[in-house]
Amino acid sequence: MDHDDPLRAFVRALPKAELHVHLEGSIPPELALVLAARHGVRLPGGEGGVQGVRAAFRFVDFRRFIEVYLALSRCLRTVTDVREVVVALAERVAAQGVVHAEVTFTPMTHMTRGVPADALIEGLVEGRARAAELGVSLMFVPDIVRGFADQAAPTLDFALALRRRDDGAVAGLGLAGPEGDEHPLGPVLDVFARARAEGLRSLPHAGEFLGPPSVRAAMDELVADRIGHGVRVIEDATLVAELAARQIPLEVCPSSNVALGVVAALGDHPLPRLIAAGVAVSLATDDPALFGVDLVDEYLRCAGAFGWGADELRGLAEASLRHASAGPDDRAAWLAAAAAVPGPNRFIGDMP
Repeated sequence: MDHDDPLRAFVRALPKAELHVHLEGSIPPELALVLAARHGVRLPGGEGGVQGVRAAFRFVDFRRFIEVYLALSRCLRTVTDVREVVVALAERVAAQGVVHAEVTFTPMTHMTRGVPADALIEGLVEGRARAAELGVSLMFVPDIVRGFADQAAPTLDFALALRRRDDGAVAGLGLAGPEGDEHPLGPVLDVFARARAEGLRSLPHAGEFLGPPSVRAAMDELVADRIGHGVRVIEDATLVAELAARQIPLEVCPSSNVALGVVAALGDHPLPRLIAAGVAVSLATDDPALFGVDLVDEYLRCAGAFGWGADELRGLAEASLRHASAGPDDRAAWLAAAAAVPGPNRFIGDMP
């Protein structure tokens, strides 16, 4: 409990931004079961109720992760479904001291199943309005799945339609899915150029399962404003130095990296080395329901693994706010609030 753990209370009180979280991967087991029953969707582990679904949210490889992720996605079919999922995410992050969240959403996963774009947009807009009432500034990052280049232009069309419906709702255009030579960037470059011309930020995933060449392509070909994950850049010291010099932030999701085998254990994570090299980073949860982590836990797990105390954690919270796609006035107000949070009475030691 927070009153027994001063550092946890401190992290919870810090205004923070969550810059890398997938809407579909945020659906907790309890809500997933409700949505699945509503639409007759079979969830992995669903016959075992909440505990069965929670047990299914444990992965031996990326392929199994995608199977569960797509099953959750099939539960989103109506305005009500989408609104409920957005509101549930907003309620959880608000309770963690998150003041701004940028939520990745894959519209074509749903539209190719026949869900109308208008229903998805209305659900996102209604959920965003409720998030604002909870004190959370919420923006969306419609993303393209690598290997489905034919979906790139419709994803941009969706992003622009969402922005027309709710100005300020869209942070940028994303790119996710398996990295590799079989999924070249060439077919999506024009769409990203069009998105930038429309004032959308370039927010791709890169350097999660593929090494430095993927990060290089995100930096130079997609003209990334931030990079999701990016942690395998550590394999190329020259590129690390360039990334630091250019101050292109990485959205680092340590628990996700451990769960999906990007690193063997949290203590092996390159995050401290990236920070020491001057790379701009923030902490994020990626798919919090699937990885059993919230943003406060992510901060505390890293504190325990790397021997960090209040100063380091405050610095990460402030970095997340500086890297946000929000306006300068909001960022300044959040940063002032973060600086005003008093430090805890003691620091964390080794965590079990």
